[in-house]
Amino acid sequence: MKNSETEIIQLNPQMIELSEIAPHHGKGPAIISDSLDAIEHVKVRLVVQVGEASITVGELHAMKEEHVIKLESLADAPVDILLEGRVVARGQLVAVDDNFGVRITELPKARL
Repeated sequence: MKNSETEIIQLNPQMIELSEIAPHHGKGPAIISDSLDAIEHVKVRLVVQVGEASITVGELHAMKEEHVIKLESLADAPVDILLEGRVVARGQLVAVDDNFGVRITELPKARL
């Protein structure tokens, strides 16, 4: 439309009836079987969350090099292990040569 008139369309919705479908147990192999061959090389993001701190914008602005931020967790408290942002395990920080590592100490209980 080139003019400024607005076209009004009247719709008359109609009810439709859907029949119930019985559960279908497909034939053939499962999309993902016990073997993870098809997806084992997919990269995911694993994060170990050591702790958090709440500070004001003013405190953030005042920070300088070598400033220490006190976290709201104890030094020996378990750390959360997150997979794509969701906690999948908990662990304990350890030293591995010159690097940090995490020893898994708690896995989620299996859902039945």
